[in-house]
Amino acid sequence: MAICLGFFMILLDGSALNIALPSIQADTGGSMAALQWLVNIYTIPLAALLLSAGTLADRIGARRVFLWALGGFSLASLICALSPSLLVLLVFRCVQGTFAAGVLPTTLAIIARTYPDPAERARAITVWGATGGIALVAGPIGGGLLTETLGWRSIFFINVPIGAVALWLAWRHIGETARRQDESFDWLGQLLAIAGLGVLVAGLIEGGERGWSASLTVVLLGASIPILLGFVLTESRVATPILPLAMFGKATFSASIANGFAFQFGAYGLQFMLAIFLQSQWGYDARTTGLFFVPFALLWTFATLVLNRRWSGRGMRWLLVTGSLIAAAGALICLAVGERSSWPILLAGTAAVGFGCGLFGPSCNGAAMAAADPRYAGLASGVLNTSRQIGMAIGIAVLGVCLVLPGPIAGARVGIALTVAAFVSIAVLSLRYVPGRSTAADGPRS
Repeated sequence: MAICLGFFMILLDGSALNIALPSIQADTGGSMAALQWLVNIYTIPLAALLLSAGTLADRIGARRVFLWALGGFSLASLICALSPSLLVLLVFRCVQGTFAAGVLPTTLAIIARTYPDPAERARAITVWGATGGIALVAGPIGGGLLTETLGWRSIFFINVPIGAVALWLAWRHIGETARRQDESFDWLGQLLAIAGLGVLVAGLIEGGERGWSASLTVVLLGASIPILLGFVLTESRVATPILPLAMFGKATFSASIANGFAFQFGAYGLQFMLAIFLQSQWGYDARTTGLFFVPFALLWTFATLVLNRRWSGRGMRWLLVTGSLIAAAGALICLAVGERSSWPILLAGTAAVGFGCGLFGPSCNGAAMAAADPRYAGLASGVLNTSRQIGMAIGIAVLGVCLVLPGPIAGARVGIALTVAAFVSIAVLSLRYVPGRSTAADGPRS
């Protein structure tokens, strides 16, 4: 309950803010660029610091990092709610993103070390994953209700009581995890990872907003390449790297990291692209657009909470392959979308995508954590969440660009086809590299 509340709060904050942006603009008089940075200035430190937070959790204990990060996020939320100006709000949105990077990897690390039994761990990760589906529903709906009734500051105030309950539960009921003792600390690797991931995500965000030929986009993406290459070179030479490259020698772990990327690319990229399409091409307002995704979110939650647990005995590979193929079939249905009169097709297609994602999503996380060395549980969670964040950023950027191709409907179909490819790739990788039911309970394997 403690870690699910923390995870829920992180996801709820981001999705609720998108609904509140027009109200914030009316109240503060901020420009559209400044409002975009309210989102970006949270995402960039979150993505950049996940690896470092995972390593820190392994060295000093996941419980300690979780408590400090959750407390810091709650306090930053309170200051955001009380902020007297847009500048203060921007600064503490950045602080929120920094502390959120400490919450995300520690949640899975605590699960991995609290539930050593593979079956119990799989059930716990399923519940953890269902929290994301619930936040997907509650964020837009709850954010809209709070903003309309109590004002935009309430979307930050709500984090304070949730955070307080989560902190109390964590303090009372979470035991400290084992710590990894390293003789030295890879400071250069830490700095290169933070800089490289931060610059990469910033470049992807700017590419989606300014265009891929914009000078700032080119500079950021170009700069990320040598920094990340330097990071890989450093990790291959230091005695105690922040990211032991041997982790990727396990095929199951590497495939699961790739699956996490494809999952976020397809699920969140498609949702973002279709939300723009519904408003720009079909003329729906934001509230009606949100209602289009209610079946998507509800079926996601149902498949995660009910069917995923009921069918867990069939093994993670079965869930991954079946769920990803259902999601791919749903995306294929969306290819038939054309004019506004085809809205039932879009509704059916996105509902199938949500159902499939709810079925296989938790197994992306479960397979990665099962294949990871327990000593590196925090780092493995950091790698997985970094891959997911980058997948979401690239999905939003690439699929968003598809809508500006000649002919918006044709462009949307190109984006949907890329989503189909992402989901199919999950089925292929899982068939090849994720253990079936007979070996899933035996522990991490290649």
